[in-house]
Amino acid sequence: MNIAILIPELAGGGAERTSQIVGNYYAEHGNKVYYFLANTRERQDYSVLGKVIRTNIETCTSNRFNSLQKMVQLIKSSFEMRRWKRKYKIDVSISFMEEFNYINILSKGREKVITSIHSMLSAYEKMYTNNWLYKKWAVSFFYPKSDILVVMSRISFDEMKDYYRVPAKKMRIVPNMITNDLTLAPEEEQWGYGTKAVICVGRLHPVKQQERIIRAFSYTCMKEPDARLIILGKGEQLEYLKSVCERCHIVDKVSFAGFTNVSYYLKHARAFVMASKVECFPNSMLEAMYFGVPVITTDSPGGCQEIVGKSNRTGRIHSITFCKYGILTPVMPSERAKISGSLVEQEIILGEAMLKVLTEDEIYKKYREQSLKRAEAYSVDRVIEKWNHIVSL
Repeated sequence: MNIAILIPELAGGGAERTSQIVGNYYAEHGNKVYYFLANTRERQDYSVLGKVIRTNIETCTSNRFNSLQKMVQLIKSSFEMRRWKRKYKIDVSISFMEEFNYINILSKGREKVITSIHSMLSAYEKMYTNNWLYKKWAVSFFYPKSDILVVMSRISFDEMKDYYRVPAKKMRIVPNMITNDLTLAPEEEQWGYGTKAVICVGRLHPVKQQERIIRAFSYTCMKEPDARLIILGKGEQLEYLKSVCERCHIVDKVSFAGFTNVSYYLKHARAFVMASKVECFPNSMLEAMYFGVPVITTDSPGGCQEIVGKSNRTGRIHSITFCKYGILTPVMPSERAKISGSLVEQEIILGEAMLKVLTEDEIYKKYREQSLKRAEAYSVDRVIEKWNHIVSL
């Protein structure tokens, strides 16, 4: 079978990681896998077993395009992609990221078209009001034209069905998965962050709200001087986040490790923390659970709630909530944090949650065990069965 993976880049990110895992699995099982990427200069962070093809497609997400130009560019990209699909006689075409989902649909020929959603589109529609890719009319019109739409969680499924009117029969819920190669990473150097390290993983982007985590961690440090925060990821916010550390007077307590071997840090971590505005189904959280790291996350829209086991009967939370598989704290205010301003209530609560995991062994041991149990549900063997059913339909 000839399988195409359509994705703008193979740089660090959850969708990119999933495309790598899925593509490598099918390449290992005797299929020909082709990665059709955009024409960008981004470094390829994920290695793949399939053939990587750099197309001439220029992404239309750049701010230099107005709405009409973006539409024209998308149509041009679709003709380009159709040529690539024909050249390599593609049988199944799987796309990741919104722009390439549209391209996959518009370039459809005789091949099976599988699109996938790795974000909560309604949340992005509110955040990026000038980007028509997230507009309700566009999503409702185009996505039902997929043969199959893959969503990560029940929350995402309900959103696509109820808000965007995508037929339920067109959709399948397939969560992200944890690979068995996480423990194969070599030990890089002697651990120098102590026994009370909190790990945060994600691109350094406003949607991830690492500044909220830093501010919350400043509260944790006041109560526990040995606490350390390690932020893994790359992005345009690096210097800004360093300035937040300076204003909070915790420069010596926070380390920025860049895009690196996550496994090495998770093996030594006491806690994992996330405070994104929205998260569909974060790989980094699953990987933390694989290593038995207790998870703390804000009650943001998306799959984090599902991963930690929030009850469907529980509404918006206002204090620390100890769920079955992880700890939830209230969602952060939508506006950007003031670097030098006083901590808001939600930041203090997050700081208190981190403190509890760092200092209370009973809580730590409980959620270490629960993380290990939860990770089993997202093993490659379990999740890839869902992909096999979809691809072979």
